[in-house]
Formats: sequence, C-alpha cells, structure tokens
Amino acid sequence: NGLGIFVLTLGAVVAGGFVNEVLHPRQEFELSKDGKLVPKAPAKAAEKPAEQKPAVYHAFDPPLIVNFDDSQAVRFLQLQIEVLARDPAAIEAVKLHSPVIRNNLLMMMNGRDYRSLMTREGKEALRKECLGEVQRILKKETGKPGIEDLFFTSFVVQ
Repeated sequence: NGLGIFVLTLGAVVAGGFVNEVLHPRQEFELSKDGKLVPKAPAKAAEKPAEQKPAVYHAFDPPLIVNFDDSQAVRFLQLQIEVLARDPAAIEAVKLHSPVIRNNLLMMMNGRDYRSLMTREGKEALRKECLGEVQRILKKETGKPGIEDLFFTSFVVQ
C-alpha cells in the first residue's frame, strides 16, 4: 500500500514538473551593460530560405541567324539560345510568345559590330540585352518577367 502511494505521488510530481515547464517556461537572464540582471531576449528562430523550385529550360529552335556587315565581308551570326525559369507556366508563355521574342531578338542583333561580338564582354552585353528583351515581352504579355536567365548554348560567327 505504502509503495503504491509512493509511486503515484512520484508520478504526479514528475508529470506536474512537465506541465509546469510547458505552462511556465524558464526565464533566462543576462547581465546588462550597466551590470543589472535583465531577462534575456528570446532568440529569433533561424529563418529557412524559401525552397527554390527546380530549373526548367527551353531552347529556341531553330537557332537564330542574323547577318551583319563587317568592313571586309558580310558576316553571319548563329545563336542557340536557352532560357531558364522556375515556373513551368513561364516556359509555356515563352513558347506562346516565341514569334514576338524571336522577331525582337533578331532585330536587336542586326547591325552589331563584329569586333565587339568577338570579345567576352561583347557577348555578355548581348546576352544581358537579350534577357532584358525577353523579360520585357513576357512582362507586357503576362504581367511577370517570367524567366530568370538566358544562355547562349552555341555562338557561331562566320
């Protein structure tokens, strides 16, 4: 009998301790700059970065081909372009509006200087302009820029 009462009492004390801890969490204290004991500010939970959706790519097919004048000859530029988006709906928008996108990119590339296209900086500048143009078209048509990046997967000048 006495042992049963002891076990029940011990169980009640342990359970009561857990309930008390939940209802009244321990307050931690720290010393302030002036030496006073003050409640410690709760640590902010580490924010999880938003999960990034997987990349979805779309290649413009056939490649874009433009001609331009060099002082010595007529030159041709053939570009294979791929765009990256995180939303499949953006890729569908690119496909839907590809006639406008192709037209504007061809017009933008026409009249380029051959020498500037042969430098890394010139290629990168053209890539950024193309990205901006595709985003501008998608923003106008869908309300969102849609694509995250644009890549030249083939760059041939003859």
